[in-house]
Amino acid sequence: MVYGWVVNELPKWIVYGTWALINIVLFIYQFYNFSTLPRYFYTRILVREALAFARGPAIIINFNIIIILLPVCRNLISLLRGTGTCMPRTVKRILDKNLTFHKAVAWTIIAASAMHTMAHYYNYERIASVTRPNPTTPMEGPRYPLEALPTFTLLFVVKDPLTACFITYAGITGHIILVVLFLMMTSSIEFIRRSYFEVFWYTHHLFIIFLTGLAFHQFQQLLPVQNNAEGTYFQNLTAEGVINVVGAHPPALCSLLPAKGVCPEATFKGAPPLSWKFMLGGLFIYIIERIVRFIRSLQRVVIIKVVQHPSKTIEIQMKKRGFTTEAGQYVFINVPSVAYFEWHPFTLTSSQEEAYFSVHIRIVGDWSEELSKQLGSGNDGFKQSWELPLITIDGPFGTASEDVFEHEVGMLVGAGIGVTPFASILKSVFYKLTSEKTISLKKVYFYWICPEPQSFEWFADMLSSVEGQLTAKGMSDFLDIHIYLSRGWKDKDAFAVYLHEGEERDAITGLQARTHYGRPDWSKIFDEISVSHSNTDVGVFFCGPPVLSHNLHDKCNEYTGRSDGNRASFLYNKENF
Repeated sequence: MVYGWVVNELPKWIVYGTWALINIVLFIYQFYNFSTLPRYFYTRILVREALAFARGPAIIINFNIIIILLPVCRNLISLLRGTGTCMPRTVKRILDKNLTFHKAVAWTIIAASAMHTMAHYYNYERIASVTRPNPTTPMEGPRYPLEALPTFTLLFVVKDPLTACFITYAGITGHIILVVLFLMMTSSIEFIRRSYFEVFWYTHHLFIIFLTGLAFHQFQQLLPVQNNAEGTYFQNLTAEGVINVVGAHPPALCSLLPAKGVCPEATFKGAPPLSWKFMLGGLFIYIIERIVRFIRSLQRVVIIKVVQHPSKTIEIQMKKRGFTTEAGQYVFINVPSVAYFEWHPFTLTSSQEEAYFSVHIRIVGDWSEELSKQLGSGNDGFKQSWELPLITIDGPFGTASEDVFEHEVGMLVGAGIGVTPFASILKSVFYKLTSEKTISLKKVYFYWICPEPQSFEWFADMLSSVEGQLTAKGMSDFLDIHIYLSRGWKDKDAFAVYLHEGEERDAITGLQARTHYGRPDWSKIFDEISVSHSNTDVGVFFCGPPVLSHNLHDKCNEYTGRSDGNRASFLYNKENF
């Protein structure tokens, strides 16, 4: 179990731990500076400890702005992953967590923004409630030169803290940023993202407003920084008992000299804006990314065939000049006549050995339903090629599944439509074997869990073809197919199974492999594979719902490096796009 955690989890947590440590160090550094440095002494008198509590989260926001866009640069991630063996497998598996890391960075920015906002609400309340002291009235304790804090002059005349929040650039842009963050956060939850992708897509592009607001957030330079707080100074005591300070203006000393002392006048300047500098690097890379995507979108795509499969699934076969793929990769598809700005990810179901590339699309929402109509599938009638809609493609992009050929044993697990990444892999395996190419992969276990019998129909023909051709070449042991029908069977299905009992092919799928009814016993499956392939790295590749993903992930950790003999190591990989 411990070894399994080291293999599957440790590299990821090293990255997360390093990132978290940088955030913590930056917060402590910034908090300490604003709590102790003399240049912020007079500001601390006004707003107290809230100054440090506002500036600490600010540096966390700025740091994470550098990296928030990098995990969504798909071309950059694919470039780093590479398609050869030069990139270590561990690094590739970390890169496959790009969207998970993107979410972690986003939640950190949200948390830091909330803390930053709460501290500044307190600051505005404090500043708005300040009463100008009477110069002729002696003060007890440290005194603060209000007239020497020019950046706060506007706020001193406003006694309503709420009004004070909306009369500065920082206040206005800050509240705009909060609204944008709220919309992006709420539209990113699983239910909204899966059921209303358009809402998620449009609100996420509010990041342009977020970055613009952040760039101008400090434009007014409200934070006063004392220019002459640090430096050399001298103290002289006159015959009249008056202390003269010459040189710098040490605020801790000068603030305690109400009448019996002379200090140089404290001078201030507004802290310059910094956020725009932090975002430049990541934004530049992201702009290059978008330019590459735009150029790709201009390349012509030709639809050569549209196939209507059962279970409301359509297959689109296409060609594009210079388009090369690897098994398991995915593309983003845009259909301007359906939704001009929307790009949807789909796994390629064709192999690189085929003369075209294809995707299978499940008709489950407004976008896919409209696309189906425009393609002439269903009851909408046959359409000529010139009547088909314009389709633009961005990609292909690398995923975890394309690394299956780096393992001796591959374990492919798909749930429902999540089987699509493995269509191209199984096809590619067949082509490589039949062309007698040398590959590292020696054994494939394929598991497909479906909720209803109709879900098998569109993919069963391809599986049957691969299964039959491998059997004909005497390689039937290479591929083990296990199909599970988790629910949805009826009495007539049971009767059909009974009637075909003993026949060579399964009554539900038409495959030589028999359909299992119920859910897989993963403990038994992992134990058997672990014994059969001792001292071997087994690549486990999954595409499907999070609940099953967590279960498989735990099993990989549990059955890797077990103490009861020489066992296989299970390396977990999940489709993440």
